[in-house]
Amino acid sequence: MTRGIPVPRQMLLFRALVVGTSAATFGSYLNMVALNLFVYQATGSAWQTGVFMALRLGAGVVAGMVGGLVAGRLPRRPVLVLCDLTQAATLVALALAGQQARIDLLPIVAVVTGLLGTTSSVLLRSSVPDLVGSEERIGANGLLVTGRAVATALGFAAGGVLVGWLGYGPVFLVTAGAYAFSATMLSVLPLRFPQPRRSGPADPGPPADDARRPGRRYRRQAVVAAFAAAPMVAVILVVRAVDALGSASHNVGMPVYATQIQPADPAAFVGHFFAVWAVGLFASHRIITWLRRRSSSLDDPRRSEGAFIVGTCLMSAAFVVAFAGVPQPWVLVVAVVAGMADGFTEITYTTRVQAEPDPRRGYFFGLTAVAENGGLGLGMLLAAALLEVWRPLAVAGVMHGAVILLALVVAAGATLIRRRTTTPSVERPDPAAQPQESRR
Repeated sequence: MTRGIPVPRQMLLFRALVVGTSAATFGSYLNMVALNLFVYQATGSAWQTGVFMALRLGAGVVAGMVGGLVAGRLPRRPVLVLCDLTQAATLVALALAGQQARIDLLPIVAVVTGLLGTTSSVLLRSSVPDLVGSEERIGANGLLVTGRAVATALGFAAGGVLVGWLGYGPVFLVTAGAYAFSATMLSVLPLRFPQPRRSGPADPGPPADDARRPGRRYRRQAVVAAFAAAPMVAVILVVRAVDALGSASHNVGMPVYATQIQPADPAAFVGHFFAVWAVGLFASHRIITWLRRRSSSLDDPRRSEGAFIVGTCLMSAAFVVAFAGVPQPWVLVVAVVAGMADGFTEITYTTRVQAEPDPRRGYFFGLTAVAENGGLGLGMLLAAALLEVWRPLAVAGVMHGAVILLALVVAAGATLIRRRTTTPSVERPDPAAQPQESRR
């Protein structure tokens, strides 16, 4: 939005919505810190802590698999409000329970937070074009990334402090209050969420012979048809899955690396790195806004695809450099670059998928959630195994190197296909015209 032009009403409302969803994101990251600490201290077992995290990720995978169906068939505002309120109620129950009851509730908490958190993300992302209009979706996605950056930094920073100051029960109540605030904002803001669609041009419904059983077969047909209509989105989804797998290398490897280079206070190194990373994530929105003021080319889906590939390569390269023994002042610069590239990639990928019609984009966001959660979970197992025998730099180099290689192959393949599909039609003469001219 250029300076001097008033902000549209729907964008003002969306900004208020971002405040609410950012509160839920803050609660989610605060909850992540508190719950992981609580699980480990209550059980004394790293294995059970890992099982808890895996269960939450697995629930996120399931939510992604059905997210497109939920987005297309159910009213989104009530579902979003219900997701937040259910998570709030679960955390209130956890806060008020006794010690043993809390331990017994942990599997339920893992499933509820993983399932409903991912569902909320799919529904919100797929609703953005309807909430603000297609022409404003890049700005809206930038606001979402900015809100997530601030909420992530505050959630991680406040987690350890509040647990030590208040204890687990009050922290769970604070998190529940954040979800309740998000539900309130969703309820009162007069935003126009997309209505559920039983059928339409983008979702024609099950074939006549499947009318009595439009379940799994119809869902598979809908997903296949969606990817056939937008094959580049399928490629982006694969890149996101491998990117999530590569990201596990720095999530798992950073504490190990910090202990090696700063054994006196490794937590400070990790905290500073990710705090500065969040600053870069915040700055990415300003960069995108500046680029749009100079040119609206990012609104073109093909340009969004190219920007996504560039951002993915830059982000992975930055995280590899972060493990290369860079001196302290410069490693923070690398963290800023990684955060900026991460936010840039998030905005461009989300904008590209939102260019698809609804409810198709609901399927895409749901399957992306499956790819991201599944890739991250598998990557954590792989990174943990590799770190037993390799140094963090080697692990990050291999896993993030695979991301860069795949992204470059995708970019080259997409360019080649487009040239082959556009060039022949211009250069070849019409063969049907030759006989007519010879007869004359």
